[in-house]
Amino acid sequence: MNLTKLFETQAKLDERIQKKQGQQTVNLKNMILATIVEIGEMSNEWQGFKDWKVNKQPKEGLLEEIADVLSFILVVGNQLQHRGPLIIYPDGDCNRNGLVYSDITTQILSLTSYFIRLWEYEEIEEGYRDVLTTFAILTEMLGFTWEQIEEAYYAKNKVNHERQNAGY
Repeated sequence: MNLTKLFETQAKLDERIQKKQGQQTVNLKNMILATIVEIGEMSNEWQGFKDWKVNKQPKEGLLEEIADVLSFILVVGNQLQHRGPLIIYPDGDCNRNGLVYSDITTQILSLTSYFIRLWEYEEIEEGYRDVLTTFAILTEMLGFTWEQIEEAYYAKNKVNHERQNAGY
């Protein structure tokens, strides 16, 4: 996955929206909340936490919701001017900081927690790397490849530009 290209692609959409809305910058607090909301929407599509349901098979919209989460992760990263590596541990041992959990529900809660910490404690550099790494691990746990996620992201980015053209 070309993370630099993803950041640049998202920045173009963000700039377009900011210009249309008359904003100078992205409101980081609002974008963190929006990301948490998108994580919730992704979770609803996944359904694995819904113990009250018989059929907990993921819905068709799961990949699109993952793309939405990635979009907001990129918005926040652009605001923080992050350009670091996607996986922060060169030896591949992501778990030494507790970033890999045994189940998807805990991985989702961890991702949400890292976003709250970004806002609450402003642990910017390490916290954002943890967001990226936790997201990468989560999407793998959900059974998606980076190629699928990247393709879904670009498709959703195109839809978002079309929405802007339509006055969204």
